Amino acid sequence: MSWLWGKGKGPDKSEQQSPSPRDVAPTSTTTDPRKDATDFDPNRLPERKQLPRGMRRLVDKSDRDENFYDELVDGYVPDSTESNVRYAAYATRLRTIMLSAHRYVAYTSDIGDWAYILGDVSYEGYKAYWQNQRKIDPQVQLSERAQKATGLTNHSTTAPETAAAAAAAMVTPPAVIAPLEDYRTVMVQRGIFQSLASMGLPAFTIHSVVRYSGRAMKNVKNAKLRTYGPIGLGLAVVPALPSLFDKPVEEAVEWLFHKGFSLYGGEHYVGDLPSTGREDALSHKPVSGKPKEKEL
Repeated sequence: MSWLWGKGKGPDKSEQQSPSPRDVAPTSTTTDPRKDATDFDPNRLPERKQLPRGMRRLVDKSDRDENFYDELVDGYVPDSTESNVRYAAYATRLRTIMLSAHRYVAYTSDIGDWAYILGDVSYEGYKAYWQNQRKIDPQVQLSERAQKATGLTNHSTTAPETAAAAAAAMVTPPAVIAPLEDYRTVMVQRGIFQSLASMGLPAFTIHSVVRYSGRAMKNVKNAKLRTYGPIGLGLAVVPALPSLFDKPVEEAVEWLFHKGFSLYGGEHYVGDLPSTGREDALSHKPVSGKPKEKEL
């Protein structure tokens, strides 16, 4: 009766489904992790390999940032209005955009804006201060950092070739600093320029763009477009703000200061300074009248 129970008809199905350990393909977990360590030679440098793209971008960015701060300390950094640092003044204009669209979205401070303005005004005052000191006392010896920042050079400490040259160096009269070029005037003028070009006018422009575009899109059926469309238009205006306001505002402020000082104190208060372009002159080294002779 054993044939009624199916005995002797072949191996069990469970045995057929379970593979043999020999048939299992080796996986990554079966490899020995110490195999690569045996290839390391402490007496030989490893092969040179190119960094991944993400790592290269980080290294390049670090080099650019380090070079910028070195130039900032030495005084060779260009005017902040001519570099990408200019956009730091517009960083918190996002607050204006968000508040214009939804007043409950974000309430952030303007500390970033004022920190940028304070740093820019202080640096311009630093350059103007050493320009003043050198004009008041032509014999003043500037430090190496001050020379780089102002573009001025110290008088030569070597003996002059002729007695006439020595006498001319000793009787060099100190120049009179006109109130218009005083470093304190320069700082006030720079502060007004930055307050207008970096704070007031950009905020007004962005607020107007968001406000009036929101009114124009109030009947749009798409809720997301109606909500975020004005915000996108406000952000799109930001890259154009430096070229839109910097030069006109700078020239207008300089002209007003020159005209105001001239009316209040006459020519004595302005000297031979031009009506515009004084701020730009602080960022460039003065060109010497005598060309430098080439050495063989």
